[in-house]
Amino acid sequence: MEFTLHGEDIRPISLTAMQEGTLGHKARQNLLPEPWRSEVPLFLDCPVEDEDLILTVTGRMDAFLDGEIPCVEEIKLWKGKQPPADVIPAHWAQAVCYGHMLFASEAYRQIDIRVVYVNTSSKIRGEFCNRMDPESCACMFRDLFDAYVRRLKMIRAHIRARDASLRGLRFPFESYRPGQRDMAVQVYTAIRRQKRLFASLPTGTGKSAAVLFPAMKALGEGLTNRVWYLTARTTQRQGPHDALRRMREQPLHLWVLTLDAKDKQCPRRTVCHPDYCPRAKGHYLRDAEAIEEMLQIGDWTPDVIRSMADKYQLCPFEFSLSLTELADITIGDYNYALDPAVRIQRIFEHGDGATILIDEAHHLPDRLRDMLSGELDGARLRRLRTVVGQAAGRKHPLYKAMTNALRELTDLPVSDDEREGRLDSFPDSLVAACRDLGNAFLDAQFEMFPWDLVGERLTDTLSPLLSFCRAVDSGREIACLWKGSARYRAVYAFALDIGTYFNAITGVLPGTVCFSATIDPLPEMRTLLGCNDEDACFSAPSSFPPENLLLVRADIDLRYRNRTDAIPAVCAQIEALVNTHPGHYLAFFPSFAYMKQVSDVLSVPCIMQQSGMTQEERDAFLARFTPDAPPVLGLCVLGGLFSEGIDLPGNALDGAAVVGVGLPQVNLFTETLRSWYEEHLDAGFLYAYQIPGMQKTAQAAGRVIRTENDRGVVLLLDSRFGTGSYLRLCPPHWHIRTGNTELLLRSFWSHGSK
Repeated sequence: MEFTLHGEDIRPISLTAMQEGTLGHKARQNLLPEPWRSEVPLFLDCPVEDEDLILTVTGRMDAFLDGEIPCVEEIKLWKGKQPPADVIPAHWAQAVCYGHMLFASEAYRQIDIRVVYVNTSSKIRGEFCNRMDPESCACMFRDLFDAYVRRLKMIRAHIRARDASLRGLRFPFESYRPGQRDMAVQVYTAIRRQKRLFASLPTGTGKSAAVLFPAMKALGEGLTNRVWYLTARTTQRQGPHDALRRMREQPLHLWVLTLDAKDKQCPRRTVCHPDYCPRAKGHYLRDAEAIEEMLQIGDWTPDVIRSMADKYQLCPFEFSLSLTELADITIGDYNYALDPAVRIQRIFEHGDGATILIDEAHHLPDRLRDMLSGELDGARLRRLRTVVGQAAGRKHPLYKAMTNALRELTDLPVSDDEREGRLDSFPDSLVAACRDLGNAFLDAQFEMFPWDLVGERLTDTLSPLLSFCRAVDSGREIACLWKGSARYRAVYAFALDIGTYFNAITGVLPGTVCFSATIDPLPEMRTLLGCNDEDACFSAPSSFPPENLLLVRADIDLRYRNRTDAIPAVCAQIEALVNTHPGHYLAFFPSFAYMKQVSDVLSVPCIMQQSGMTQEERDAFLARFTPDAPPVLGLCVLGGLFSEGIDLPGNALDGAAVVGVGLPQVNLFTETLRSWYEEHLDAGFLYAYQIPGMQKTAQAAGRVIRTENDRGVVLLLDSRFGTGSYLRLCPPHWHIRTGNTELLLRSFWSHGSK
């Protein structure tokens, strides 16, 4: 029924409105006397003409009174000041559908169909009733059903054509690279067995084609209903796009959707509400025609979506979400499938059978932890409260909720002498204040407060606040952390056990593939993400000649306490790298501060990554790294903008120096993780520090060799790269050499040029 009759406008969901709707239903149901019954389930099997298919329609009647002339009652919340002038068509149709289902199951001759509008205390604000016979109910049901079936037949015709074309799909290259065929077999097996696969595919393996090709073959064989290719960053979409473009050179019937973030899609920076955005008003009256036009197009790119949205005056983001239900392959960010705040329920929580392919999966632990954690920042909240007070006064409900939450932060049971720490649990009064504040924010979101007057965005406080409430209520294991003085305190619901969550949401899917060039060590990453020995691990060999990469370790003590003393040795190594063979080089440092210390001593010119670079500044930095550009040395931060996700093949990059082993900063959060991993996995330092550090190191080093024709050098500047606990975390294809760096460099470059 909701396919044909639904709300006309896009309206943000209010937690308060949802709670009030539930209260209104419960209050009305509790007042109905015996023998009225509540929440009565119904179902009806409906054969589809010309299709070998039976659709089952299900629902629950809000209230039902049996008898010679039974009564079906649909209860709806009404918040308007004036009673409703007429019944809302979708509400009436819902009640009539229940009537039709009753007629089909029982020999009733007539049924009273009633829609009742109530307030939260169950007072009736409007009541609409009509006595109907089987024929009239059936006629209305058939009109609704036929409209749905028309679209369904179009989709099923597409699926038949899609599956036929995928059965004939060939691998999009003349031959497989080393490891590609084995990887494809592993992906197909994971989908067929509905298991997880953790795979390490070195740079140059052709990972996008190696995972998409078997997933598409499985799609054509009905082993999965749809495929989602998830990336951690927008810049990582080029790989799957290129692989799909090559496969489309064969005749394929495929609907491919690329999802952009909402802020990139929205043509108007305003509230998603019909009173403020003309595209939100009447969106659902116009989207059906637009969707049917999209079904004639195969590639649903953000540009195509925006163009169609402009034509029909639709919200492009909401339009793209509707297309997710139809797309065969969707390319988008992790959060659409994994984040409890924004994951697309219509796909991932209703058993729709989506396989997920997770690229650059070494990001998963940190991203999942961010998704499952939340915070309330008192300093930011005080700035927002200033805006509310000036615009609406201190008696405004939002101002009062802010004040209450700030009071709870100030009264946190901690010593005034401390500046950070961990609580056994958050006080109930603080949690209640956070819930009330979240509801107050949502209720006031249409008042258009000028948050920018204090340099803030509402979402920067509201989103972490709502995540905080979800985390506290989730039942998952969290650490209750706090930082700051009483007046500017922040609290954090910091997720510890990410594995149980990941295991639960992927365990019901027809195959999950986590792959990356730097996801090693695979067994430990599998454990970290809550999976077990039934989920496979696979490492592909490097496809590049090992003699094309020179890896040199310099035994410099770069532990934190010795970093300053090591600066002359670090400078000497970097200068040897640059002077031995002039070209394009990057040096990666553990922090901005240490990078600045080294740059002050270096005797060679350099350019430096800056904190908070704009896109234009990033592009200008990378423009210095092109094959025909003059020699350049770039200093960057390990794990930052330029240590992964950039492609500098050929002479665009001749080498890199990695300064240190990339260990995360020692702070309240990392130490909390270390303690938890030590207790639960008996390896706190490994999981909290070493694995993420060495993954960042491998990513930075991986910038050097991008194609089979590349030659280059990587200096590993830290004596710890020679110890067993770090060596075992290095990529399997690394062959690290030691000795005089300058001599090794001269020998390497004398045997050819990159």
